[in-house]
Amino acid sequence: MEDNNSKIVLVTGTFNIMHPGHVRLLEFCSDFGKVVVGINSDKYLNSKYGKDKTITLADRVFVLKSCKYVDSVVAFSEDEPTNLIKKIKPDFYVKGPDYKNKVIPEDKILNLMGIKKIIQPNKKEYSSSELIKDVSLNDFTFFNN
Repeated sequence: MEDNNSKIVLVTGTFNIMHPGHVRLLEFCSDFGKVVVGINSDKYLNSKYGKDKTITLADRVFVLKSCKYVDSVVAFSEDEPTNLIKKIKPDFYVKGPDYKNKVIPEDKILNLMGIKKIIQPNKKEYSSSELIKDVSLNDFTFFNN
């Protein structure tokens, strides 16, 4: 049996609102090796959802680092994680079930570098976009320590 402790698994996304689907994805990733989460910058997230519907990068990183399936978290500022993939050189690149049978911008660099893309086989259960659709984070009071 192959030692997965030496394998690097990269999974990327916004992780704006962490939900059970994210945790299941990270658990799935951990079966293949050490999990590195590439997380989009605040600038990207604000342009995608709007500033009133985003959680800060610092808080998203904090939540991800608290997950037992995550070994490290790396932020990236580009719209696509191509440079991050080049830098990390993972053995595997994992996407959630909503990417099944889809071509993604990362496919070119993954093929060029010989990185295996894995799509989580589960059925999509949650959507961060749908969860925050009718919510403004300005409606909530946050307490900082």
